[in-house]
Amino acid sequence: MINRRLSLIFWTILFFLTASLHLAAEKEEKILFNGQNLEGWIGDERLWRVENGILIGETDDGERQIPRNSFLILEKDEPADFELSLKVRITGNNNSGIQYRSRIVDRENYALHGYQMDIHPRQEYNGMLYEEGGRGIVSLRGESVSIAKDGQRTVEKLGDGIPETDLTEWNDYRIVARGDTVTHWLNGSLAAKIVDHEVGKFSRKGAIGLQLHAGAPMKAEFKDIVLRKI
Repeated sequence: MINRRLSLIFWTILFFLTASLHLAAEKEEKILFNGQNLEGWIGDERLWRVENGILIGETDDGERQIPRNSFLILEKDEPADFELSLKVRITGNNNSGIQYRSRIVDRENYALHGYQMDIHPRQEYNGMLYEEGGRGIVSLRGESVSIAKDGQRTVEKLGDGIPETDLTEWNDYRIVARGDTVTHWLNGSLAAKIVDHEVGKFSRKGAIGLQLHAGAPMKAEFKDIVLRKI
């Protein structure tokens, strides 16, 4: 009888501990954009604004023209393992991207180098991993790439392809970063998977940023930006 009671007490304690850990994990979820202003972010104030609950970055051929890529950067947080989700819409003949595990290389000009989930009108680029200021294209959309310490890459295909996307419509982008592995998800489908061990190249933590790309005028809109630390 005593053993049964002890067993019951053990499993009861374990249940409550598990529930507490689950609740603690839920508390790690953070809304990064409040829908009202740019609180918590830094960037070129000429380029970024909030309208009707939407975060907007915009360039043109006049006062908003940029000679190099510019980023809106999340302040005071450089997460390591996390899940980041957001909705994005792009207009104009250009592309954008979501930086993560990145480093600020020029604070005055809001420049970031590092991993990027590309937001691109070319289907094979949309959702790929591009390393800004580094190795360039690491994995195209629809690829699973494993990179050895010496930089040697093994590439495999992910299924039979991914539905095409229209950037002028709202699309769901999600990044999951855990240790040496990152995955990119586009509208619920796995777009790219990368396991990175290349010495001197891989990144395990860093800054998050939203990109405005140099070149043709563009408008990038973001909403429902949520970070959940793992």
